[in-house]
Amino acid sequence: MNYTVLIVDDEAMPRKVLKEHLPWDSLGVTKIFQASDGLEAVEQARQCLPDIVISDIKMPHMDGIQMAAAIREFCPHCQFIFLSGYSDKEYLKGAIKLKAANYVEKPIDLEEIEQALSEVIKELDEQQKEESPDTRRILFFRGNKNSDTPPNTAIFQGSQSHLDSIAEGIRHRKESDTEAVLRRLSRETALCEGTDPDYLRHFYRQIVFLFLTAAENYNITAITQNTDYYLYTAADGETLSELWNTLLKLSRTYFAALTCQDTDIVSRVNRYLEQHYQDPGLTVQDAAHDLGFTNTYLCAAYKKSCGKTVNQHLTQLRILHAKELLSGSTQKLYEVAKNVGYANGKYFTRLFTRETGLSPKEYRERHRNET
Repeated sequence: MNYTVLIVDDEAMPRKVLKEHLPWDSLGVTKIFQASDGLEAVEQARQCLPDIVISDIKMPHMDGIQMAAAIREFCPHCQFIFLSGYSDKEYLKGAIKLKAANYVEKPIDLEEIEQALSEVIKELDEQQKEESPDTRRILFFRGNKNSDTPPNTAIFQGSQSHLDSIAEGIRHRKESDTEAVLRRLSRETALCEGTDPDYLRHFYRQIVFLFLTAAENYNITAITQNTDYYLYTAADGETLSELWNTLLKLSRTYFAALTCQDTDIVSRVNRYLEQHYQDPGLTVQDAAHDLGFTNTYLCAAYKKSCGKTVNQHLTQLRILHAKELLSGSTQKLYEVAKNVGYANGKYFTRLFTRETGLSPKEYRERHRNET
């Protein structure tokens, strides 16, 4: 069996020792990843979906127990081996609740860790053998070929280039390109009946994560609220066709939601700015956060839809209201500036002059009592 291990420690030396001085090949470990704290480990785990995590239990930002709980949400079968000092026994309670595979005391004893790894891998091997691989393949590829056709023993090898092609389509909002890649992969995997279904499910989840990450950035709740379904329920489908049909539906849901957001985003942003333009501390980041978008997405979508930036519209909105106050009130210039969101009167004067070609005083003299 081939397994993936993630090593997590906020100190570089333990990570180096574990990576370089354990007999990974003989243990059946083919991929090793590293992270320097719990938060980074969760992000790494989303990408590599480890079978085993070896982690320090006491780390800044997010300790090992919190990290493990987060990883278990999207990688429920992952096994954990915790490393910790004698004084950290209180963490043992959390490790027990998580049903951690083992708890090894520091300083690092390579023989003890190797023994712990051997036990975990033995258990994982047994789980893999509980169901015959041939039975899993027959079930998984059911309906993909005529029963009289000799089996094709080719093995599909998903690559980073496959994932990069899908990620590029998602990033550049190219629905047809993204769907074309998914359909091509569907045809390729259907012909490779020698592939372990568990491998294809793992590859499927990597694709799902690309959509989930983008959906979180753009606040597409139709997807983010169904994370468990896409990662677990759908991944456990009985046939390969079910897996790829789910990915096609996920893609269509994602791009349809983006289209709806683009149509509505300008009116939502404009309404928000109208309600908050008097706040001198207002930023685009504030608007993005309050409206439920990432800053990058909101700026790009707004400019694409109306041809100007959010800040340009905010400036125009403030100048418009300043004109109304200058022509229809007796407020002093610094009061006008304050009431349209500028704490610095001199800056307001320079900006107003640049935008209108007249100073606030000149504008007032020309347009007094027009409103």
